[in-house]
Amino acid sequence: MPEKIVYTDTFVDADGNPIGNIPEILVTMTFIEQEGKTKVITLSQFASNETLQQVKDMGVVEGFASQFDRLGLLLEDMKLLINN
Repeated sequence: MPEKIVYTDTFVDADGNPIGNIPEILVTMTFIEQEGKTKVITLSQFASNETLQQVKDMGVVEGFASQFDRLGLLLEDMKLLINN
């Protein structure tokens, strides 16, 4: 498993084309083994405080948190399938 994934996150239209007026986000995800579990540290970098505020105003923080909530539910479902 890789220890780190770095990618640029951007909003796109229905055809996959970047939406020009929404800033890109440089995301670094670091995976650390800790007490037999994997800890994920996510760092999102923005070009300026203004671009950070723009995406915060769009609800990106809540949206990102909900993705981890959904991932947690999926992993619990997978764990149940494996254990049965």
